[in-house]
Amino acid sequence: MKTRVVAGVLVMGVLAACGPSKELRQVRAEASSLRTETDSLRAEVRVLRAENKTLKAKASDLEDSLAEVSRERDELKLAAERPPPPVTPKKTGRK
Repeated sequence: MKTRVVAGVLVMGVLAACGPSKELRQVRAEASSLRTETDSLRAEVRVLRAENKTLKAKASDLEDSLAEVSRERDELKLAAERPPPPVTPKKTGRK
């Protein structure tokens, strides 16, 4: 029994001293690659959100301009529909 324990301890010690396995290195490399990709995607999302905010502001400005132009158009239509004031002949002062 003691020999088995001693052999197990020695084997575990040797395995621990060998360092990480090939699979573990691959998984760590993949995890590092995924972290890098995640960081770049997060940066891209930040850029897109800023662009979206800018575009929303421009859209709001354009909607305001459209409302103002529509109001002016409606006022001009109403003014054009009204009959012109009657023209009275000018008196020249001669009889």
